[in-house]
Amino acid sequence: MRSLRSHRFVRSVSGGRVYGGIPVFIAFVLSMFMLLTGALAVVSVEPAEADTVELGPDGYFSTLSEGATPVKTGGWSSTRRIVFGKQGNVTYPDDIPASIKGSAVSVSGGYKPLAKGNIGSETGKTFLESNSSFPGESSSTSVAADETLLWADDVVTANIQFDTNYPNQHSFDSEDGPYKSNLALVSDAVGSWNYSSFEQGLLRSARVEGVCTAAHSSACDSGSEPLTNPVGSFSVNAYKVFPLSIGDVDRYFGHTSIDTSGDNLRCKTHVDAGNVGGCANSTSGTWLRSPFWWSGWYALAAWGYGNPEGAGTEHNDLFGFRPALRLKLDTLLLSADSGNQGQSAVGDLRLTFVDAAAGSLTGASATARNTGLVLQGTHGSLTDGLGFKIVDPDNSTEVVASGLTQSGVVDAASLQAQGVVSGKAYDVYWWGQENGSATEGWSNRATVPSTTQLTFDFLSFGISLTGQTQGELKAYKIGEYGETMFDQTGALRSVRLDTPEGLGTVLKTTAGTAGGSDVDTGNPIGWVASQWLGYPTDPLSDDVTSACSPYAGKLQLLAQELAKDTGVLGAAAGSLPKLDGGPETLKVSGPGLYLIVDSSQDSGGSLPIIVGTKVFNDALGDDGGFVDFADAGVKGKPRLGQASLKTTVTDIAKRIVNDAGMDGFDVGTEVEYEVTLRVPDLSGFTVDYDSYEFNVADEAASGLTLPADGSGVEVFVDALSPTEPQTLPSSSITVAGDTLSVSGLKALFVNDNDTNPVTGKTGEVPVGSLIRLRYTAVLNTSAAVSAPVEGDSLKPNVNTVTLTRSYTGSATAGWTDNSDGTESRSAVANAYTFKLDVVKLDKDDPSKRLGGAEFEVSRAKHEGGSETLEFVGSDGVYRLAVAGETGSSVTVVTKADGTLSLLGVEARELSFKETNAPSGYFKVSDFGVDIRPVWNEDATQVTKVTYATSGTNLAYVSQSGKQVMVLDPAWSLANLPYTGGMGILILLVVGGLMLVFAVRPYVLSRRAERDANLV
Repeated sequence: MRSLRSHRFVRSVSGGRVYGGIPVFIAFVLSMFMLLTGALAVVSVEPAEADTVELGPDGYFSTLSEGATPVKTGGWSSTRRIVFGKQGNVTYPDDIPASIKGSAVSVSGGYKPLAKGNIGSETGKTFLESNSSFPGESSSTSVAADETLLWADDVVTANIQFDTNYPNQHSFDSEDGPYKSNLALVSDAVGSWNYSSFEQGLLRSARVEGVCTAAHSSACDSGSEPLTNPVGSFSVNAYKVFPLSIGDVDRYFGHTSIDTSGDNLRCKTHVDAGNVGGCANSTSGTWLRSPFWWSGWYALAAWGYGNPEGAGTEHNDLFGFRPALRLKLDTLLLSADSGNQGQSAVGDLRLTFVDAAAGSLTGASATARNTGLVLQGTHGSLTDGLGFKIVDPDNSTEVVASGLTQSGVVDAASLQAQGVVSGKAYDVYWWGQENGSATEGWSNRATVPSTTQLTFDFLSFGISLTGQTQGELKAYKIGEYGETMFDQTGALRSVRLDTPEGLGTVLKTTAGTAGGSDVDTGNPIGWVASQWLGYPTDPLSDDVTSACSPYAGKLQLLAQELAKDTGVLGAAAGSLPKLDGGPETLKVSGPGLYLIVDSSQDSGGSLPIIVGTKVFNDALGDDGGFVDFADAGVKGKPRLGQASLKTTVTDIAKRIVNDAGMDGFDVGTEVEYEVTLRVPDLSGFTVDYDSYEFNVADEAASGLTLPADGSGVEVFVDALSPTEPQTLPSSSITVAGDTLSVSGLKALFVNDNDTNPVTGKTGEVPVGSLIRLRYTAVLNTSAAVSAPVEGDSLKPNVNTVTLTRSYTGSATAGWTDNSDGTESRSAVANAYTFKLDVVKLDKDDPSKRLGGAEFEVSRAKHEGGSETLEFVGSDGVYRLAVAGETGSSVTVVTKADGTLSLLGVEARELSFKETNAPSGYFKVSDFGVDIRPVWNEDATQVTKVTYATSGTNLAYVSQSGKQVMVLDPAWSLANLPYTGGMGILILLVVGGLMLVFAVRPYVLSRRAERDANLV
């Protein structure tokens, strides 16, 4: 708007006219006002310069006080592990001797913080008793202000010699030579090659305390400090990494005796192996540094299982090097969970440091929305995303929430889960980030952060559930909502699904296992949505069974695969302890697609469900609103924000398997049913085989015709073969009237013998195995039809199956006790066919109904192309003709009152062509009518039927929604534009005549003017 008005103002000046006076002044002032308003709206956020502005608290380290010794006070297990440096097998340059590198180089990448400075060195610290055969005291390592002392949780280089000067006396390093011991050389090698160049710049290279600095042929013959030979206890050289001193074992671990076992000294490998073995690379422990090296026979170490020890000679290669380092924290921006960069209470931490060379964000902005946080900014070469942290200004030492986002959008759920609350002002920091890695070094690099203060007002997202389970229901986010579009009413038109960070490989692999091929590597959940989830309705997804029901098809297979190991999906985003009917809302962390898993699935709980939340449309009034698709539930399109539980192990269930499009059936077509039964537990029964009952009776409504003799009924036992049907005893399947009976099913899972009690074939067919019966029935000409009329207009053709089985003791809860030792339970499946009502009216007088209008009705075939439908009937009421039926016609005619009813069609779009209009009327243009059934959550029952028209505005759905109104234009000039063919020709002729009459006076007038000019 601002640039448009400026452009217009310039044009008015350059166009040749000069506007003066007050109007010009007003225009100028208004223009300047608009420019100023626009400028204020895009004020950028100033970056927080690392060298001039406080970077804010960093998380873990900011909560440690100066002088903190977390290992000594809190213990090894409660001290957070820091991932730092490289991980895995590190290759050192070939010019480093093997004696320095050791026999193996395998790095855990983990470090424990021993202290946070400012902490001075203390002298005379030891874990050796005065009567020990290895006497000696040592200074502890000092830690400067804004610095932390870290120690690797495992040995880095294995089987190295303490020194190579056996049997001479030795020192750590000295000015003689200059000399460095083997341990000092290993320290240099590890410091140069075990960390990224960026991380090496974060380490303080300095001299270390508590060492002997005599020439290697001389002795440091006193174990107390200060030393007399040489004077002082600082190393001659500076080191980035170094071994701990025996004074550190006392100072930071609290061990004052070699007889005290110390879990906080154990190697990670030793702990992970269950107290079996030593340290990484098969070493027994780690060398320590000490000033008491008066003989080549004495050196000190800590064993891998945790005991501080006096050890053997320095040339012994039993021990390895376990590096300690002093890490500068002055540029530390964030310490956060290594997996999601959040502020979790436990788990490994990864560190993010400001790299001044990376500069600052450009175009930085931050917006608090009720759906979360939106961050923007360009960050040059640091392309892994935008890191952020949120700080409570009232508690400026603690990071409330943090994370990393590639899209710049952070959903409210993740912020709320970390502790951000509505209505409170927070300091928000964000920056461009490059993630560290196991091969390069774990630390993250960041630009100088930008900062602002925001107040959040979060929405509450949830999924409404109905059903029964005693298990806990947990929701895991597997899809992020991206770009959304809404229609003119505010309903959802489309939503893009993006794969959450870190789940790409998992979702691609499980989608392939569930039957997907060529799954999109970049966005596997988007691929799943387009193929299996039913987005959008038109066209239907590839696997329409999945699109119409979350309990069938490849979508359900995907859900089951993901439910096998929810640990790879991250923390649960919401939960319910149980569900007793409902509806009850399972609150989730934010908008998106979720997998809901029942903890009791294996014992009869719900199948896993994949369902999305509703979308918030903030354009709907002041507070916005949660919206679904306008056609949610239509022909099985997924409903957002609601789901119904369905049990995993089903005693008896029934479904229709050949209504993939959820559009019902034509009269005369086959309906394929599947009845699912569960093999019961026969333990405790006292009846014999002949007395045991397990029978099925399937009763069809009058609109369904069962197979005449039971032929075509197939029985499958999934434990034996899910694809090969099983053979039942003869005469097991019978049909009498409207009932199909199956009586021989027990032969599939019960041992046929004369012993008492009855026993099951648990080796072949275990308890809980599924038995499936499949057969087809025909929807006959007396089938009930459904239409959008109030009352009993929704008329399914019900097929009810009943299982009758023997029980022992008392009847099972939820079953009907037949009082004869048997119990019964039923399940239903509903087959639908539909009705369309059309009313023909006069366009100019809608109260006038038109009879005698003739139509041909066609539709697209499932396999492609189109077909003209044939009907039987008269007087405005017609039923779809079944194959071979006599008296059928391709023409249907409206009744004298203008009504036309078409019965027995599946819910698809019908195309109408008026072949003969009532006398005195033009034919209406071709139009289409789509019949749209709306299904309930688990796609078992139609709850509503609607119509939708297309092709011409002369065909529309009535206000009541019960009929399609079609207007015919009467023969008149006013209605000519609504017609085609001859009507257009008449318009042209009439128009031509009118033009002739209009031009003639003008010609005569011009002729008279010409004659007058000649005089």
